[in-house]
Amino acid sequence: MHWWSQQACDAAAEAQAADPSPQNLMAAAQVQAMVSMAEALHRIAAILEEQGGAENSPPLPVRLK
Repeated sequence: MHWWSQQACDAAAEAQAADPSPQNLMAAAQVQAMVSMAEALHRIAAILEEQGGAENSPPLPVRLK
């Protein structure tokens, strides 16, 4: 876990402990979801960096609506 994700989780836990209302429970769940997404994006970025950056990567598929 990165320092920024630990700080976000700690802040959400403190807010939840101070006020365990349904709104704070939802906010804590949203923080956890965003931290998970940020960590996944961080892993993807690290893999792309290991492969030589975006200029050497194949283009990403694009879905048109």
